[in-house]
Amino acid sequence: MIQPGFLFSGQLSETVGMGRDFVESNSDARELFERTSARCGRDLERILFDGPPEALHENLAAQAGVYLVSTLAARALEQNGVRPGATAGYSLGNYAALVVAQAVSYDDALEVLIAVERETERLGIRGSMGAVVGARREAVEEICAALRDRGRPVWIGNVNASTQFVLTGEAKAVEEALALLTPKSLSVLPLPMSWPIHSPLMARVAEAVAPVVAACSSIRDPAVPYYGPDGKRARTGQRVRELLATEFIHPTLWNETYEAMVSDGFRSFLEVGPGDMLSKMSRWIDRTTVCRPIGSLEAIGQLAAASASASDSLDRT
Repeated sequence: MIQPGFLFSGQLSETVGMGRDFVESNSDARELFERTSARCGRDLERILFDGPPEALHENLAAQAGVYLVSTLAARALEQNGVRPGATAGYSLGNYAALVVAQAVSYDDALEVLIAVERETERLGIRGSMGAVVGARREAVEEICAALRDRGRPVWIGNVNASTQFVLTGEAKAVEEALALLTPKSLSVLPLPMSWPIHSPLMARVAEAVAPVVAACSSIRDPAVPYYGPDGKRARTGQRVRELLATEFIHPTLWNETYEAMVSDGFRSFLEVGPGDMLSKMSRWIDRTTVCRPIGSLEAIGQLAAASASASDSLDRT
């Protein structure tokens, strides 16, 4: 029996209250909260549990919070006997996916996450992102290319499904692209993001972060199959190091990542951590698969009980 694929969501999946149940029931979870808060310089327990939303959506708080809670959810699943057959992460979710795949330590991945935030802010890099649903990829690419030819940098940053995309680039360019795509799409939506993630505009950040990644001594070959944002398995520590250093300047080809896992035999997936974005997205990619959001101790307990019951039934047959 193939174990489920563990999928980890990215920024904007954060919600006020996330992670509270893990902390209240487990001293190790509280210790990880405290350690992460100290390293980030943010009181994550207060921000995540009480908000307000604008404090939670601040880049470092949101990113560290999602990474932290996703890691805790994965640990709780494994403690309840549910282990990953493979992992993959959507954008920010790659940090947790790599940790759960045992390709890098929690603390080293956190150092890279913090360095990306620090250097993006230090360099003053700003931009925005926007979602496009129900458009042909060729139409989206043509409009982005035409705008770039006019000096307005905008790209496809994420390919979520064959007709679902996230644009990234300079704020005015993204705004103009969304306006041009409105009559060619089912819907467009500006996203509350202040960085042009997954675009060449982040290249200077990659240069600045490179020494931090080089200093990560825990990087190794994944012990659990890990599927990268390019839709391919990352099999070596060297490839893991490259992804940590550069994944935020390249597009996330989520549809290809998901399809690669399906092609390798995975039919059941768990969205581990806050939110249900990837579970909803899976229906746009392959409706023959099942992706279930698992972000709370209650959901983990229900899944573990169902898994134990199914195992008992198999043993009796």
